Amino acid sequence: MKPSHAIALLALALPAAACAAENGAAARYAGEPYMGAVTARVRAPDGTLKKTDVGTGSAHFERLRDGRTRLVVDGLINKQTASFVLDGNDGAAGWRASDEGVTMNLAPGGSLRGSGTAGGTQRLNFDGAVTDAHFGLDMEMEVLRSKPGGPPPGTKILFRYDLDRDGTASRGLGARATAAGIVSSPVRTTSGRSAAQSNRRCKRTVWQTRNVASLSSAPMIMTRVPVCVQW
Repeated sequence: MKPSHAIALLALALPAAACAAENGAAARYAGEPYMGAVTARVRAPDGTLKKTDVGTGSAHFERLRDGRTRLVVDGLINKQTASFVLDGNDGAAGWRASDEGVTMNLAPGGSLRGSGTAGGTQRLNFDGAVTDAHFGLDMEMEVLRSKPGGPPPGTKILFRYDLDRDGTASRGLGARATAAGIVSSPVRTTSGRSAAQSNRRCKRTVWQTRNVASLSSAPMIMTRVPVCVQW
């Protein structure tokens, strides 16, 4: 084959590869961020429910320069973050992230599953589903090794992300917390106003850069997350 013919074939193959990535499982749900409520339930090693609280959260997929796709999940509960990022490869067979002992898969139909150990200190299990309008994820974190002043080994924290693209989850924080029997502190946003008290759609969302825990690379990375600053 002449060199010119080889170059021509390569040029034809490149758009096809790009198209495959654009038609991947994560690419289907890329676009506007999902925003809404995140709850946290803390159980002692003996299974006793110690605390339940509610805050605001978001999730979105973004394409990285190296061709991978990043899942960014953000949560803020009484000024404490419940956030992480995972980088994976996307394709028609699904999106898959596997690194540093944590694996997560997004099937073409939207089911989101994963598990693993982060840093030898936490065991993680993920179970959720994604649609064009809703992002639902349960993340259970079990403490394997305590940090100074932290919860004892065996403590489990269940984070539930209930996020929508139309803002209904954010508007209904108060009702959902009451229905679930949650006695929580006021939901906090960067403006200091409670989403549960406002009972309205977010009027103004801005993107802010935050230091977020990474399950795929360095312990923490800087990434952008959407934040409601006016209800």
